Amino acid sequence: MGMKPFVCKAVQVWRPEWASLVNAVHFKRDMNFTDPKLRKYYEANLAEVSGCPAELRSISALIAAHDTFQMLEGPHSRRVHEVIQHLLLPSARAALRLWYKRPGASDMPNTAELKTHLSQLAGESL
Repeated sequence: MGMKPFVCKAVQVWRPEWASLVNAVHFKRDMNFTDPKLRKYYEANLAEVSGCPAELRSISALIAAHDTFQMLEGPHSRRVHEVIQHLLLPSARAALRLWYKRPGASDMPNTAELKTHLSQLAGESL
């Protein structure tokens, strides 16, 4: 099978072409959403995410869902709260810390605000 470059902010990693499909299926299984629209949005973003290591793809898709539904429905939306619950799961904490430590993380809009909010809710510095 062919190999294609997998780029994440100036770090280039070579992965087999099928690896992204395997990772997408894996992360779809691990996320259980109560809201079907949120699930569909998350899965669509997960499929489109490129440029991030596998362990950060779910965080990227969750943050994209958070930002979108917060903009469309407001910060107290049921969907926004559900995304925050997933971001704060103990199994997601290590990846969330990596997300905020990666190069260019602070360049994204609302990054500091969301990081502060999640850190307060988690009771620890992310």
